[in-house]
Amino acid sequence: MQFRNLLLLAVAAVPALATPVKRSGQQAFKFPLSNGFPNPSPSALAAIEKQAHGTLPNGALPTSFNKSSAAVWSLIAFNEIFEVAYFTSLVNNITSGVSGYESADKELLNTLTAIIAQEELHALGANAVLKTAGYPTIAPCEYVFPVDNLNDALAFATTFTDLVLGTLQTALTAFGLDQDTEFLGLVGGVIGQEGEQVGYLRSGAGKIASALPFLTVGGPVWANSALNQLVVVPGSCPSTLPIPVLKPLKVSKITEAKTQTITFTYPGSEYKGYSLSYINQQNKPLVYPITNAKVSGGFVTFDTTFQYADNLLNGLTIASIVKGVGPMTPTEVQTNAIAGPALIELN
Repeated sequence: MQFRNLLLLAVAAVPALATPVKRSGQQAFKFPLSNGFPNPSPSALAAIEKQAHGTLPNGALPTSFNKSSAAVWSLIAFNEIFEVAYFTSLVNNITSGVSGYESADKELLNTLTAIIAQEELHALGANAVLKTAGYPTIAPCEYVFPVDNLNDALAFATTFTDLVLGTLQTALTAFGLDQDTEFLGLVGGVIGQEGEQVGYLRSGAGKIASALPFLTVGGPVWANSALNQLVVVPGSCPSTLPIPVLKPLKVSKITEAKTQTITFTYPGSEYKGYSLSYINQQNKPLVYPITNAKVSGGFVTFDTTFQYADNLLNGLTIASIVKGVGPMTPTEVQTNAIAGPALIELN
C-alpha cells in the first residue's frame, strides 16, 4: 500500500492523543502573527518574501489533481504552519531574553528569522495549491512546545525536520504514482531547503552537517502522529486530516551511539502478536517480536536491544509498535502500526 492509499485510510478507532508537555508558564502559541499570517496582505507578503530572501513560485497552479495528492498537500500545509509557530516562538524567546535562550548569537538569530519567512512561504504555497484546485485549505491549530532552552529547542527542530524530510520523500512517490508530476520539482525544492536548514542546525550543535548517506524514509502516519502527540493542543485544530493518529510510544533516553538495552512504553494492555519496528535510512525495517512485557496501570512496558553497531543506526530512527511479525516494508509498518513514533536521533 502506497502513501496515497495510506492518506485515504479511515481511522478504525478514535485516535489516542498524547497531551503535549506544557512547560511551566508556557502559554499556547496562537495565530495570527503580527504580519497577518496565515492571511497576510499583499504588502505583508512582499515583506515576508524579502525576509525569506526569495519569492513564492509565480507559475500557474493546476486547477485539478487527485484527491490523494490533495491529502499530501494538506499534510504539508499542516506541518509548515506548525514550523512557522515553532520558529517564531523560538525567535521570540531569544529576542525577549527568556531564561535558557541567552546563548543565541547574531548569526543564529538571522538564520532563524529567514527560516520563519521561508516556512511561511511553504505554508502559503501549499494552501494556494489546495485553494486553486478547489480543496479546503488548512487553518492553524494552537501549539505548545516540549522545550525550555536553546539547546533542546534546536535539537527538537533537528528531529522534526528529519521526520519532515522523510515524509516528503514519500510525498514525491505519491505524486509520481498519481501522475501529478507537476509537483515533483516544487516539492524537491522544499526538500533541498529543509536539508540546508537541518544541516545548519546540526553544525551548530557540533554534529556533522549531513547525518546519513540516504535519509530515513518517513510517512504520513508518523508525521501526523508526532505533531498531534508532541505540539498540538488537543481540540484546537479547525482542520482535519484523513490520516490516523497513533497511540504515543515513549523510549528511554539514548545518549551514546552504541548497541544497548532500551525501554519502551505505550498505553494499553495488549502485546502478544505485536512487534517493535525500527526504520533507519532506506533499509528494510528491523522488526522484533515483543517479549517479556509488563502490563501495569494501563501501560505496556518492555526492554529490547537497540542494535546500533550491527546496523549503523545513525541519524533518525523511527520506532513503532505494529501488529504482526516481520519482515515488513516501511509502508506495511505504517499500515500495521498502533503506537509511535518514538524518534531516536544519533550523531
